[in-house]
Amino acid sequence: MEGFRNFTRAMDKASDVCSKWKNAEDGTVYSYAELMLLAAHLDKNYPLEERQWYTVFPDGEICLLHEDFEEIMPLWLPIKSNPILKKYTGDEFYPGYDPDEKPAGTFKYCTFCGEKLPADAVYCSKCGKMVK
Repeated sequence: MEGFRNFTRAMDKASDVCSKWKNAEDGTVYSYAELMLLAAHLDKNYPLEERQWYTVFPDGEICLLHEDFEEIMPLWLPIKSNPILKKYTGDEFYPGYDPDEKPAGTFKYCTFCGEKLPADAVYCSKCGKMVK
């Protein structure tokens, strides 16, 4: 179990053994690319408090620790144990991504190439892959 001050580094470590995670609170499933985008956004806009850190367990589970907590708070539970072969940071994977830009439901990003797309897009206009 290792401790990390930012989510992007914790994700990098977790991806050594896992490629999909489930949000511990609401059960939403995230791929590596989706969680790295979220990690880049959180690290820039919501840094951890001084006495907090992320920890990664050997199975890829990501938790939050705080000196005042009596127990570890699970954040992301591993659901697919396949390591990621290529690593990205949020900025590299999503070249046009601006974490300060407010998504008002008018656009989204392709999870394959990072292209900014209309919210109702079914296929990416840049790489042609189907988007969610």
